Amino acid sequence: MNLSFEPPQPYDLGPDADLGMWLAEWAEYADRIVHHGPDDGRNHGQLCWDVLAPTGLLAPHCGHCKHGHGGPRNPQQMESALGIRIPPDQLSSWIAATLIRELVHPSHDGPMRPVADALANGLIALLGPDADWRANGYAAYREGANGNVSWAPVTEATFDAAVVGIGNGHAVVIVVTGED
Repeated sequence: MNLSFEPPQPYDLGPDADLGMWLAEWAEYADRIVHHGPDDGRNHGQLCWDVLAPTGLLAPHCGHCKHGHGGPRNPQQMESALGIRIPPDQLSSWIAATLIRELVHPSHDGPMRPVADALANGLIALLGPDADWRANGYAAYREGANGNVSWAPVTEATFDAAVVGIGNGHAVVIVVTGED
C-alpha cells in the first residue's frame, strides 16, 4: 500500500462556486451558525441580531430570573459588540479561525483547515475588497499582536466568536459558541 502524507491540494471554490451550499454543509459539519444572504441595508448589528434571533442564543436560558445575562439585549448593543474592524490582511485567517476553532478547549485546527481557508477566501472574493468586516473579539482568532481571548459577547453562551461582513451586495454572518 502506497500512502501519501503530503498535504492535500487546497480546495478551489472558484469565482462561480456555490458558496451557499458549502457554507450550509460547513455549518452542519462544524456546528456553526453560518448565514450568507443579500445585503438589504441592515447594519452589522441588526444583521447579526436577525440571524441569531431564531436560534434562541439571544434570550436568557432561564427566561425569568432577575440577574443579568451576558449577551446584547437589542440590535444597537449587538452593533457595539461587533466593534472590531478586521484589517484586510487578517481577513482570511480571522474568518477561517471562526469557521474552524473550538472555543472551550483550544486545539490544533486539524485537517479541515484547508476547507475553512477556501471558504474564507471565497467569502472575501464574493464580498469584494471594499467590504466591511466586523468581529466581536479574539475568542477564535488568536494570531498576531492582538492574540488574546477577550471579546464582547453576542450570545448568551459562555463563549462566542462572530464575524460579520457586508459588501458587494452580499452579507455574511458566522458565529460559533461554546459552553464549558
